[in-house]
Amino acid sequence: MSFKDLDLSLKYDTSISDPLHEFYIPVLEQSVVYSRIAGYFSSSSLAIAARGIAGLIRNGGKMRLIASHHLTDQDLQVIKDTLVTPQQYVENIFLESMGELEDRFLQDHIKALGWMIQHDLLQIRLAFRTDSNGECLDSLFHQKIGIFFDKQGHSISFSGSINETASGWIHNVEEFKVFSGWVEGQNAYVEGDIQTFEEYWNNVRSNMSIIPVSEAVHRKLVSIGNSFDINELSLVKYFQKSRSSKLKKKISLFTYQQEAVSKWKSNGCRLLFEMATGTGKTRTALACVNELINENSKLVVIVASPQNTLSRQWESEVKSLGMHFDDSIIADGTNRTWRDDLRDDLRKISVQFYDTMIVYTTHDTYCSKDFIDIFSESNPKIPICFIGDEVHGLGAAVAKTGLIERYNYRIGLSATPRRWFDEIGTDLIVKYFGDCSFEFTIKDALTTINPLTNKFFLCDFNYYPVFIQLNDEELEKYVKLTNIITKLTSYSSKSDEYASAWENLIFGRADIVKSAQNKIDALRKVLGSIDNVKDTLIFSSPEQINEVVRLLDQNDIVAHRFTQNQGCKPSDRYNGLTERQHLIKCFKDGQYQVLVAITCLDEGIDIPSASTAIIMSSSTNPREYIQRIGRVIRQAENKPKATIFDFVIEPSLKRLLTKEFIKVEKKIFEKEMTRVKDMSSYSANNAEVNGLLNDKMEEILHGDQDNLY
Repeated sequence: MSFKDLDLSLKYDTSISDPLHEFYIPVLEQSVVYSRIAGYFSSSSLAIAARGIAGLIRNGGKMRLIASHHLTDQDLQVIKDTLVTPQQYVENIFLESMGELEDRFLQDHIKALGWMIQHDLLQIRLAFRTDSNGECLDSLFHQKIGIFFDKQGHSISFSGSINETASGWIHNVEEFKVFSGWVEGQNAYVEGDIQTFEEYWNNVRSNMSIIPVSEAVHRKLVSIGNSFDINELSLVKYFQKSRSSKLKKKISLFTYQQEAVSKWKSNGCRLLFEMATGTGKTRTALACVNELINENSKLVVIVASPQNTLSRQWESEVKSLGMHFDDSIIADGTNRTWRDDLRDDLRKISVQFYDTMIVYTTHDTYCSKDFIDIFSESNPKIPICFIGDEVHGLGAAVAKTGLIERYNYRIGLSATPRRWFDEIGTDLIVKYFGDCSFEFTIKDALTTINPLTNKFFLCDFNYYPVFIQLNDEELEKYVKLTNIITKLTSYSSKSDEYASAWENLIFGRADIVKSAQNKIDALRKVLGSIDNVKDTLIFSSPEQINEVVRLLDQNDIVAHRFTQNQGCKPSDRYNGLTERQHLIKCFKDGQYQVLVAITCLDEGIDIPSASTAIIMSSSTNPREYIQRIGRVIRQAENKPKATIFDFVIEPSLKRLLTKEFIKVEKKIFEKEMTRVKDMSSYSANNAEVNGLLNDKMEEILHGDQDNLY
């Protein structure tokens, strides 16, 4: 095999290609001569410069290296004051630093260099810029040329920006051109590069001084090279750095978390973690990751969260546990370079320059074509652990495309992983994460003692349903929509057009309920019943959020909106935090008494200090109301009990016109009461609430219908 058998490009750009594997290693494996003009001269840079010599050694080849050294004004003054030559000065620095090399990454290179010198396979010369009088200048010799010859005498040269450093080959954005001596039109460039190198090597270029290294340097290198074992030499080894520090000690876990990790391992490292909010899903997942890190030489971890704010929480948790990754990447709209960052780090792991990396991304980004393509095309030997946070969101039509088979290990996290009215999406999630789950419910957390605090894992709470009716105008619109919905129901299954129209009407009717005007009056009464409004979350519909904020302001309650409009990118304005993180911090610190939120507070936002929730807008979706309960029942200091007010629309039976309509409304109310009873079942005042609910249901569902007209 020769250079002619290689598939070489005319140009390599590290931003779009992998010159290390596509060019450098394949060429060196066929080379018998390598002539190189490199960059800075020092013991460490020289070691890195020679990291590709394995192919040469195996072929019995030789290397000639011209290394430059940048002499500063201080260096030149030392040379002048001590009457030493630049050669002596640089060599002294080199010899001194040789004894300081403790990093095996560098030591192995130095050993290989020494072995080559001992066996007459390597010659090194130093390059200095000089003036017309031969005096050394404070300027850098920045020429970069590489020339290869194979056994058949074929030649290749390259020149460009790339340095002979690990960063130059696999990290920096570098570009260089390649010329083949046997190709017409390119041979002239190769011959020109050969001539240039020989002129430098033989010290015939003006304003340059090319000096062989001293015998002292040779002896030092040879002495180090005596322990070099050629049989252990490999190209890949030269790109290895010291192994990442692993978290050898296990992450401390509660018994139920240990059970979750064990079940995950026994299920082939794929599992759904169905754990209540505040019970340590993140910590449990990271304990699984730690198991993988300690068992694998390489690992990529992907954490996909609904929002960037949650990504930051994951990042903080990783740091707090003392877990180390060689690099971490934020892959979402706040980082414009995430695509290049991912490719770069995957390349580093592929060549063993990195062992581990963690990627924090969002549900929107993880299912993008670029994200999927990058990981689908990655080295299949690199194991990947995928963590889907609030995993129920990944079953949606677009999001589910990101659930690719490339991910070897899988962890799905959610208090409520099943999707509301979407069995197909739910089944997809369950199957993808191993057809198995571990459960630790709200009820479990409210009845299981935390041995560290001697309290239950979640905080007790009182639950108060607040019943509200639609006003006349809202009722009229509600009735009108219900009539149309009833008429379209039988057609909704006959075509997509009818189904879409029917669905829009359902949503429209739900919006009337969510934004009922009487809820504002009810909120005023609830706020008046609270002695000191603080640590409070109000869940409002988008249509009513402005009214809610105005009401709070009228009552001198300091509040702030928490919506999708808040920024997710770190800003100097907030001392490196995102706007959302800043708002949460202000709330925790007591600067805001209330946060008024829409759906973006439903999932994963960690605010243990919140002790009161006023749910003005809700649905019968268990995921939604369980998530909202979870926002205020986390244990926190000086928080003996939480309080939840839940606004519930009851039907105005006396204002409805027909028995058929009343029948429909009773069914809707019965479904709503199922939700209310489910929420109250977890509460400390369950017995009291049950009595109220039974009375209300008796009134609505079993009252005297004959008197309703």
